[in-house]
Amino acid sequence: MTITPRNNLLRRLTLSSAFALAALSSAAAYAGEVKVGATPIEIDDAGKITAKGKSAVVDTLDEVPGEDRWIAYVHAKLENPAPGPLYIEFFQELDGNKSSVWRHDENDFAGDKWFYGELELDGRKGFNKNRTYDIKVTQVNAKGKELTLASGKIKLIKSGKKPEAPKEEESDTEDKAAAEQDAHDSLGGGDGNDGGGDSGAANPDAGKEGPPPVEKKKGCSVDADGQAWNGAMVLLALGAGFILRRRR
Repeated sequence: MTITPRNNLLRRLTLSSAFALAALSSAAAYAGEVKVGATPIEIDDAGKITAKGKSAVVDTLDEVPGEDRWIAYVHAKLENPAPGPLYIEFFQELDGNKSSVWRHDENDFAGDKWFYGELELDGRKGFNKNRTYDIKVTQVNAKGKELTLASGKIKLIKSGKKPEAPKEEESDTEDKAAAEQDAHDSLGGGDGNDGGGDSGAANPDAGKEGPPPVEKKKGCSVDADGQAWNGAMVLLALGAGFILRRRR
């Protein structure tokens, strides 16, 4: 069979296309990806998300109740990583243009095939509710070219959940009330539950008592009926009579 130059060219193009498609398919199969968890994501020793960890992965991330921030547990399966700085960057699209919102720098990256970390997406950094953000994990090679190792998306929302009341609040209230009661009892002289209790509470007329009674002594009387004065006058009269008799 005679092979013409035209057939030879077609054969070369076919082989080149096949190799190109194989390379693209391989890249697509092993391309890095970013997953975001609303709660910590369980991973195994190889850095892969476990079956239990998959339940934490979400497409929509709710805010921390009552606060303008979101906690994202980010897991990235990386394609061809190398030791050196690793960057996790968030982009948003406005009016058809993508702009960088915030970037986390992992300066001590060891070159593992995966990255996992807890990131705080703060409203003060430019994050807003009801927006979808593109996530790119990148490195810069020795030639200064930026390489994308993984990518993903996450949407931020605000459901309006109320913060949970601290469990210690009830206990703190009771402790405060007990402290106030102790202070009140100290000022009142006791708590009224023992023999040395609050005398003012037990006897409301205690503050109205007069001066203590004068102790009576033998030989005199301070009774209010005047009997002591009558006796003294009798003695004076007898004394006067005795004097007059002696003068006579």
